[in-house]
Amino acid sequence: MHAELLGCGQTGEGQLGARLSEPMIRVPERIIGAPNDADGTAVKAVACGEQHTIFLTKDRKMWSVGSNVDGQLGRGKRSEGSFSIYPVSLTSGVGIVQIAAGRAHSLAVADDGRVFAWGSNEHGQLGMENTITWQEMPKRINQLNEVVQVASGSDHCIALTEDGRVYVWGEQADGRCIHHPELVEHLNAIPIVRVEAGARHCVAISASGAVFTWGQNNSGELGMDDFRPQTSVHHVTQMDGLGVVEAACGDNHTILLTHCGRTFSFGSDALGQCGFGKKLEKRPNPTAVSDLIGSHVTRIAAGACHTIAIIRGSPYPFGLNSSGQLGNGKIMTQSTPRKTDDLDHVTAVFAGYHQTFFIRSAGSIEQNEIVGPSCPVKMPSKIDREIFEKALRSGEKLDLMALVESVFSSLSSINNSFLFQDERRFNVGIDRSHGIDLDQVMETFMLFDELASKKLFSDLIADSLSIAYASWNSKVSCVEGLRLFFILPWLPVFTENVTLDTIFKVHTPFIEALYSVSESMQKTLGNWWSKLSTRHFRRQVIVYKRAVETILRAGKGPSKARQFLLTLQRLFLINQNFHIVPLETFYIEDLGQIHNIKLEYYNMVTKQQPFKDESDYWTHYPFLLNGAAKGEVLFVEAGLIQAMHAQSAMIASGGLIEGVTMQHCDLTVRRDFIVSDTMHKLAGFSEIDVRKPLKVTIVGEEADDAGGVRKEFFLIVMRKILQPEYGMFTENEESRLVWFSGMPAEFCEREQFRQLGRLVGLAVYNNVIVPFPFPLALYKYLLDIEPTLEDLCELSPTEGRGLQSLLDYEEDDVEDVFSLTFSITFSIFGEIKTVELIPGGDEKPVTKENREEYVKLYVSHRLELGYNNEIANQAREFRRGFSDALHSRVLKFFQPRELKEQISGTENYDWNEFRELVTYKGEYTASHPAVKTFWKAFFALDEDEKKKFLQFLSGSTRIPVGGMKDLHPFIQPTAPETLPVAHTCFNLLDLPNISDDVEMLRRLRISIEHTEGFTLV
Repeated sequence: MHAELLGCGQTGEGQLGARLSEPMIRVPERIIGAPNDADGTAVKAVACGEQHTIFLTKDRKMWSVGSNVDGQLGRGKRSEGSFSIYPVSLTSGVGIVQIAAGRAHSLAVADDGRVFAWGSNEHGQLGMENTITWQEMPKRINQLNEVVQVASGSDHCIALTEDGRVYVWGEQADGRCIHHPELVEHLNAIPIVRVEAGARHCVAISASGAVFTWGQNNSGELGMDDFRPQTSVHHVTQMDGLGVVEAACGDNHTILLTHCGRTFSFGSDALGQCGFGKKLEKRPNPTAVSDLIGSHVTRIAAGACHTIAIIRGSPYPFGLNSSGQLGNGKIMTQSTPRKTDDLDHVTAVFAGYHQTFFIRSAGSIEQNEIVGPSCPVKMPSKIDREIFEKALRSGEKLDLMALVESVFSSLSSINNSFLFQDERRFNVGIDRSHGIDLDQVMETFMLFDELASKKLFSDLIADSLSIAYASWNSKVSCVEGLRLFFILPWLPVFTENVTLDTIFKVHTPFIEALYSVSESMQKTLGNWWSKLSTRHFRRQVIVYKRAVETILRAGKGPSKARQFLLTLQRLFLINQNFHIVPLETFYIEDLGQIHNIKLEYYNMVTKQQPFKDESDYWTHYPFLLNGAAKGEVLFVEAGLIQAMHAQSAMIASGGLIEGVTMQHCDLTVRRDFIVSDTMHKLAGFSEIDVRKPLKVTIVGEEADDAGGVRKEFFLIVMRKILQPEYGMFTENEESRLVWFSGMPAEFCEREQFRQLGRLVGLAVYNNVIVPFPFPLALYKYLLDIEPTLEDLCELSPTEGRGLQSLLDYEEDDVEDVFSLTFSITFSIFGEIKTVELIPGGDEKPVTKENREEYVKLYVSHRLELGYNNEIANQAREFRRGFSDALHSRVLKFFQPRELKEQISGTENYDWNEFRELVTYKGEYTASHPAVKTFWKAFFALDEDEKKKFLQFLSGSTRIPVGGMKDLHPFIQPTAPETLPVAHTCFNLLDLPNISDDVEMLRRLRISIEHTEGFTLV
């Protein structure tokens, strides 16, 4: 069949292109005189005024018919109406892409973005001076450029530009008459893609289907609970997430169409125009049209008081029908949608005032099932990978630059870019997603690296963003306005060749915009951040960290980077909860080299700058510090506290020589009774004593403790105290890690745990690495962090895997397969004791619904409570003792893994790096024959022997958290006939001056097998 244009409704002034004896057409008739082509009607869009009609044809020309009292036909000769369709007078060569009509005026958008207006200007609806009452011929609205859409109410207009800005003019709801287009600033940054207008109200739809309304609200046509007119924009939050793509507006009602073909209506239903069957003057809340539920509506249109929905090519009209505008052959009002049986293959519908037009065309119904406007409209600019690659392939540099400039100078265009093209685009909200295909963002911006003029484009983007930031609206009420905070960070300009000028021009406006949004929008940002994948979360961290690093390297303080630091802090806290990236992602690894954080911390604690806030110190942001840097700050604090207590001891002694020993925590022990002597001595120390510098003396051994004695003391006492015979700890045979034994107090005194805690705290404060084979759960406990199943898996892998398999089981028969109850067993002196996890737990089965609760309780009882709460008692005493010695404000700087490495060191061995770090003394150099012989022998050792050598040299098989470089090893010459001798106080090796490979290896193995004993060399 050929395409045809049909019309019905009021025709008294020739609105339907015919002079009839009756003022109406009740059954749609073919419009006589409408332009045709080989396929039938050439009309692709119709705009209806109250008494005139404008037609747009496929060849981008306009035609008109009806009343011309105010020149609204655009043909000249005002007052001469027409019952015949004739062309609108327009300059040759101008192609029109969209039309709109008001009560007595008309609008048209040209393909180059210009807007033309004609007809009545009584209320400023032409966007022209108030001295102009009417305009007989289309005239350009000079203030508008690059317009993609227009819509018109009775005496007001709305326009959407290519950069996503919305402008209004004409008579407003408050009675003002705006003669020149005004920007709707509230919608800045929101990616508006569709605008519509009712008699005196406006609707704007975003890229993800959010709906915004303003204007007259007498009947609830704005979708609000009250009925006051709105001069400011209202966000119809009830429609969020439903994916609205199209709107149609009557005098006092609004119809919305979603991407999946659902219709919602609100406003006046006095004449059935909302379609609910029960006529009400006011329906303020958007509600699905009940009779259309389950149907797939593809097109909607609204007249003054009637509505048309198209389903599978058939019209379903409802509302006022006094002029036959419903096209069902009657003139009775219809309050619910009913199919018009004699009309099919409708692909487009247009309505206005009291008329309706239909376009019928050939083709399968399936081809016409796409939801959207009856006539395709231009959309605001955006960018995605396909668009960018197409511009790249064209080879037209200027076109690519124009695209980049167009998108990045508009926040709305940025927020409209890189969206998913499926339902995920609409699943946007505070508790949902952002709708952005971030992988596509990443891949597209990586293409900038392929540009020959990469620097030119980076500068262009920076300049364009400056323009975009200027339009930022801090009162943005729609989450879609936040997308730029996830899209822009992937731009190379944010991370490559960043200077202070870049910070000022690009980063600072960006972060200021981020911090200007409301509390609810901040909550959305946090929720979206928490759901990012690792690569995208890492990029966020890198962007803000790069800004901080640039400011740091320029010698500026934290006050100049405050907002970046606070954002990193937020990301860090999110990462703590969701474990998205490693802690190291936040480190500025060389912060300690760039800035003297030890001196800074000293100045902060001692109030050297009393008027300086703590947030002005880098140490106020510990997530930036790596473990080694935090350790340095800890040792500064330890030194201050030790000095303070030592000084207090000196003063208390009256400055006498015999009082000098009181400046140390003096620990004298016998080698054969090292554990009992240590525990006894520690119990006699006050909290002040254990915060003094530690000095260890071994009875009967002549070494003075310059550090080496302490190292070996801790190595031996820790190794012994963890043995089963002391009953304090149990070792897991699978992981070889230890945990509190949970034995009854009468068998294992709780006080012993306090002294062990003191001992560990003393080791940390005295910068000694101790062999402490505990899982991460212990360090979480010291930092008041709850253990998780992951911690139990580390300590007891088989037990942990069993619980994980329970959580991972996908079937519903959990109770039958696992046969578990809310109870746990402990082995006490070989006897199995059962403990209920909750009252009555032995009778409560573990099911699919409650298994998470069970696992959480199980982990807590296994790691935190124990039988009769004995693990809790032991751990509490240990932490109490640890705090006695390490009562530190710096402790909260650490994360559990960092604290573990601070106490026990690491096993990140790099033996080649170790060789490069050695400093040689005397005649020795790296090329000396004896030195070369030594290294040949060293690398002939197996891995365990190398670790023994490390213990021989430094007192520990583990290395400091800062790495091999913190060992500062030395080698000096000694007599050829001697064995290698280590001074563990100074990590100094006496190396015999020999060049025999075999002999050197023999002597080295002898030395590393005999490492215990405190004697003077």
